[in-house]
Amino acid sequence: MTEVGLFLVLFIALFVGWTMGRKTPTKKSNPLKKSIPNDYFRGLNHLLNDQHSEAIDAFVDSLEVNSETFDIHLTLGNLFRKKGEIQKAINIHQNLLARPEISQREMRMVQLELASDFMSAGLLDRAGRLLLNMASTARKSEFQPKILTLLVDLYEFEQSWDKAIQIGSELVKETATKKEIKRLGHFHCEMAQELQKKEQWKPAYQQYKQALEVDPSCVRASIGAADVLKKQNRYRDAIKELKHAAEQDSDFVSVIIPQLKECYQKIWGSGGYIKFLQEQNEKKPSTTLIMALVEHYMENDREYAEMFLVEQLRKHPTIKGFKELINLQIADSQGYNQQHLSVLYELIDQLVQAKHKYQCRQCGFSGHQLHWQCPSCKTWGVVKPIHGLEGE
Repeated sequence: MTEVGLFLVLFIALFVGWTMGRKTPTKKSNPLKKSIPNDYFRGLNHLLNDQHSEAIDAFVDSLEVNSETFDIHLTLGNLFRKKGEIQKAINIHQNLLARPEISQREMRMVQLELASDFMSAGLLDRAGRLLLNMASTARKSEFQPKILTLLVDLYEFEQSWDKAIQIGSELVKETATKKEIKRLGHFHCEMAQELQKKEQWKPAYQQYKQALEVDPSCVRASIGAADVLKKQNRYRDAIKELKHAAEQDSDFVSVIIPQLKECYQKIWGSGGYIKFLQEQNEKKPSTTLIMALVEHYMENDREYAEMFLVEQLRKHPTIKGFKELINLQIADSQGYNQQHLSVLYELIDQLVQAKHKYQCRQCGFSGHQLHWQCPSCKTWGVVKPIHGLEGE
């Protein structure tokens, strides 16, 4: 057991003793023994034998449910849930609900904790019914935002995006936090992706647009809208969406370059594409931007392309850029020099392949793929391309 858990056990023991002491008669008779339950002494015995879990159980049994012990029972239930002992948490919270003396406000507090217990236990139907009942009976109460938040969590876990959007919209009206706004935008994007799989382009595009109405900074919605437009051969409109994504967050320029290049090649050639690359490279250089420009310059002047790359690496050194410079040098070398450069290229290439490309700005999780929801902390829209020496 952690130090916090042990402290809680000791606190409960002291609290129970203090509570029993307040009820102890002042007479010199023996009602003291009768006033302190046997469960309390049993709990102390377990505590002395380092049997912390059994001690908690015993102290719970010795505590009566009243206004003075309500918070202790609630805290104990939360502790059991966090420890993974879900059934014990459910038992405590259901026991509290069965007490007729608790107030309406206390009942709502217990119901919220019980709903969390059910979700942790995978009893999603029971959690859903309880929360929906609370949402209908506790409207405009102080608990409504928490009720809606748990419902959104539930529908998100079930991937019921239509329900998540419905409840999420109500939650944003109640409390328009940045986190909830961002999450709602991604729910629309998830719905759009499902429609894309069915090739329902128009409703998919509408979902992406609704995501942008909810969260104007949603890069994913702009990129997704561009993808839908591209499937419909609407390349000019797709280019506008991709450029909008660059304006929303310049960290994602490296992500949109392949799509942007394809769209420009379909209609206008490379002129507008190169101008975009040059402008973005002036604002915030990245290896992907630099290499896209090098690729273009190589078509007309190989020597200039190499000089440009060297100059950019001096200003913005990256391992990926250095690898590409070696690759250019290999083509201009012969004999042992070429062999040595080839070995160096392979070593650096292995290093680049081993490095993660994306990182969560919330918890630090990193990986090779772009996840719109962090697999570790489950936060939406916080995973971005890595920049710096080992990234872009």
